Amino acid sequence: MSRDALVVGINTYSYERLSNLTAPAQDAEAVAKLLENYGDFNVKRLPAVKDKENSTIRVGQKTQVTLTQLEEAIVQLFKPEGRNIPDTALLYFSGHGLRKNQGIQEGFLATSDTNPDVGNWGLRLKWLRELLQESEVRQQIIWLDCCYSGELLNFAEADPGDRGKGRDRCFLAASREFESAFEEIGTNHSVLTTALLQALEPKEKQVTNYTVVDVIDQNIAKFPQRPIFANSGGIIHLPLLRCTKK
Repeated sequence: MSRDALVVGINTYSYERLSNLTAPAQDAEAVAKLLENYGDFNVKRLPAVKDKENSTIRVGQKTQVTLTQLEEAIVQLFKPEGRNIPDTALLYFSGHGLRKNQGIQEGFLATSDTNPDVGNWGLRLKWLRELLQESEVRQQIIWLDCCYSGELLNFAEADPGDRGKGRDRCFLAASREFESAFEEIGTNHSVLTTALLQALEPKEKQVTNYTVVDVIDQNIAKFPQRPIFANSGGIIHLPLLRCTKK
């Protein structure tokens, strides 16, 4: 079974009203390592930089990600050219999120070049929803941790729900203000990703999309804003099993 993941953590923003961040890249790298080391995923990082100390690739702390780069990477994940379509595709995004409300309400994943003053709000969640509907990937996992803008994000726009017949999906999203929740947790990760990492921690028992949501649900009281999570279709097995010596 082939498994591909796109892990995105954007810290750097050019728009003056979007502050630069510190947690997204750390969140993304932590998720990427778990998926690589225990989940049998082929992980692509965005932005990706070379760690000179150990000659590995990691999520860049200061490197920018443009809207074009993010769109192309997501298309490559869920609608790759040719016949090499993965059985499972996972998208994790951490960074700013925006909501546009001009007649029609829309949610966006903000990229480094986002500038609403010139009409660039970032990646449209409605576009993501349509892409997921058209994707031939049978198992789709979407984790959106856009916790730092202080906006109430309409993540429901990115969830195709029951429209994608024959697809197994795990959808997880959060929206909260960054500073208060960061201090509350007392770690280098957001509240949502902290709970997500706990859910993905290698165990003797099998980790699935349903066990992940159960752990998030159990920690719901820690969220200043209610996260959104839903599973549809069948079980998606995430082989995050702890290796035990006999």
